[in-house]
Amino acid sequence: MNDPIPIPLPKLGRLYRKAALNAVRSRLSSGGSLKALPDRPLLTEHPGITEEQAEQYRLLLEGEPFDGTHRQALPSVLLHIAGFPVQMALLSRSDFPLPLVGMVHLSNQVTHHHPVPARTPVQILARVENFAPHRRGTQVDLVLEMYPAGIDIQQTGSADLLYTSTSCYLGLGTYLYAKTESTSGPREEFTPPQKTGLWTLGADVGRRYASISGDFNPLHLSGLAGKALGQKGAIVHGMYLAARMLEGREPEGAGHRWSISFEAPVTLPGKVAFCAAPGVNKTQHFVGWNPRTGRRHFTGELNIP
Repeated sequence: MNDPIPIPLPKLGRLYRKAALNAVRSRLSSGGSLKALPDRPLLTEHPGITEEQAEQYRLLLEGEPFDGTHRQALPSVLLHIAGFPVQMALLSRSDFPLPLVGMVHLSNQVTHHHPVPARTPVQILARVENFAPHRRGTQVDLVLEMYPAGIDIQQTGSADLLYTSTSCYLGLGTYLYAKTESTSGPREEFTPPQKTGLWTLGADVGRRYASISGDFNPLHLSGLAGKALGQKGAIVHGMYLAARMLEGREPEGAGHRWSISFEAPVTLPGKVAFCAAPGVNKTQHFVGWNPRTGRRHFTGELNIP
């Protein structure tokens, strides 16, 4: 691994303003070309998710309290929230060849190695990998690693890893490779299974999640902004769907893996039909869809050791 670049914990508001400026500059330039990925990861220190953030998260998802009796360790999505600003700092770099504005979250794969309680200081390392062509643009992976505070991450082994995630993003409409015809064949037909739950999401869900995560992307905050950005209205954060999918299912002792792949966005306010089904070897399979149209919103999986 190349030497990481130490940075202060980024502020998401500043990053979004920087991304908007970069988008204007990009429109005024001659167009995109394939550049090298940033070859040095970013490294920052985080003081830990506070009890107040954890309580806001619990109230949003109507989960059990983080009181040391019902729950002590933080769920995976709160660790994602801690690392999200570092990912955005990578995407908003002036030498990064995909624009942050218009970036679409395709999927997440997570290994939650060890439990992390609230107010646990951590080090967060973020890097980019795997530019690849996509029929609608160019995709890239953002890899996030979380370590205990105070250790030398370049000398430590994987045993010290607390959390690892790979987030796949699509630079929609930005073709850094020659356009190719899709080889995926016809879209798989989806037949909704028997639902095990129905989520009713209010118009304020995007704003409430933003108040916890700091992710005040206008796309998630108001119907007018959503329409201006090409959606039918405000759409829910993808990681809110992941949080809802996992709520009450992650083991306190960690050691688990999970994944989620996003499809049709969920417009707010709205309803999501949900099915959780057991698989083999303590695996659970999840799917969420629009109960009116039958369009699939996401699929997911949880593997518990």
